[in-house]
Amino acid sequence: MIVPEPDRAHIRKAVSDRSLDLEDLREDTRSSTWHVTVVVDGDSGVSLDDLAELSVDLDPLAEQWGGSGQPVTLEVTSRGVDAPLEHPRHWARARGRQVDLLYVDGADGPTRGRVGDLDEDSGTVRIVSRAGRGTRVDSVALDRVARAVIRVEFRPAPQEELDLLSEPENPGHGVREGENS
Repeated sequence: MIVPEPDRAHIRKAVSDRSLDLEDLREDTRSSTWHVTVVVDGDSGVSLDDLAELSVDLDPLAEQWGGSGQPVTLEVTSRGVDAPLEHPRHWARARGRQVDLLYVDGADGPTRGRVGDLDEDSGTVRIVSRAGRGTRVDSVALDRVARAVIRVEFRPAPQEELDLLSEPENPGHGVREGENS
C-alpha cells in the first residue's frame, strides 16, 4: 500500500471539502515509478481548476509516499466520459445524456437511450429511446443493467426526447410507454 490510512482520510476530506465525491483511489507499484491516481466526480462536473487545486493540496502528502529513492507520481483526475454508470449518483448526473446499455442475463430493454429521471426509492431510471419512427419511454431497473456508458454526441439532443425525460403532467400524448423492471 502506497498511501497510508491517515493520508487516505486527508484525501477523502479534501475531496469532500470541494463538494466532490472520491470515486476511486488507485495505486500501482508495477513500474520503477509508483503511481497514485485519485479519481473524483461531482454533481456539477469537475473543472480543471478543481483538479489543479486538489492536486496542489495533495502534493505535500505524495512527497512522503514511497520513501527515499522511490519516486511516486500523483494523478488527480475525473471519472471520464467512458466510465460506466455504476451508482445512482452517476445516473442522476447523466440525466439528458445518451447511453449504451447492456443487461444482465434474462433482462432486456433499450440498448441505447437518453437518461431521464432517476427514482432512487424504486431503483429505476427513465430511459427515452427510439422505437421505429417514434419514441419509447421505459422504466429500467438499475439492478437489471450490467453496464451502461455515456455516448458522446456531436449535436444537440432532439427536443422531443428531452421533453420526455420526466413524467409528463398529462400522460397519454401518444408516446409508447414500456415497462422494463
